[in-house]
Amino acid sequence: MNKRYYFAILEGDRRQNVLYELLTAGGYEAQILPDCSRWKEENLPPPGAVLVTASASPALRNAAEKAGFRLLEYGALPSFQRENGVITAEGALQIAMRHRLRILRGSHALVIGWGNIGKPLSAMLQALGVTVGVAVRREEQLWQVQAEGYRPILSGTLEQEAGEFDLIFNTAPALVLTEAVLEQLHPRALVIDLASRPGGVDRKAAERMGVKSVQALGLPGLLTPVSGAIAIQNAVEQLLKEEHHDK
Repeated sequence: MNKRYYFAILEGDRRQNVLYELLTAGGYEAQILPDCSRWKEENLPPPGAVLVTASASPALRNAAEKAGFRLLEYGALPSFQRENGVITAEGALQIAMRHRLRILRGSHALVIGWGNIGKPLSAMLQALGVTVGVAVRREEQLWQVQAEGYRPILSGTLEQEAGEFDLIFNTAPALVLTEAVLEQLHPRALVIDLASRPGGVDRKAAERMGVKSVQALGLPGLLTPVSGAIAIQNAVEQLLKEEHHDK
């Protein structure tokens, strides 16, 4: 990247702090900024600074334009989503072992969702000797799941299928683990919800029924901030290269 870039990093979790360290160690000027509602003009980077954020709200977009920043949103970049998915999947295994207090080998795990998190998570579980089922929304995805050696399940049949698993990971951003599904779970089942808020688990029903459910959000920032920051740095470099080639 061009060493003349000045990076403004919107604060978040520990990944942003590590990103700042990576950029400054690489010879770039950088600054961590608070939420745009707390910006003070005298403390801002110079106009032309590259503002790094996963995605920009209308308020942030307006504030960046007013300050003369170049907005760089990395969250929708496919390569970042894939890399972040792998990091999240590995973190999910850490959460599972922490709350189960036993090894994963020999378990029967259900992964709900076949995307950037679900695919690497299923592969990691299988490599550890776990019998894996994968729930998908569309029938045409069933053969893909089966071809990878997993048990294919349609999300619409979870009420009939979920009781056979002692470990359930949800990656789908929709309420899929309803009260009706939770009622069918194995008594010692552990549910790990990786979906963004409000998640895919009826948490009130889970608590009422005594189902052990963990909402595990932001795992890259929580458990592996260095790897998470490197993923962001890679995304920033790719976006800036693409900008340069488009000119």
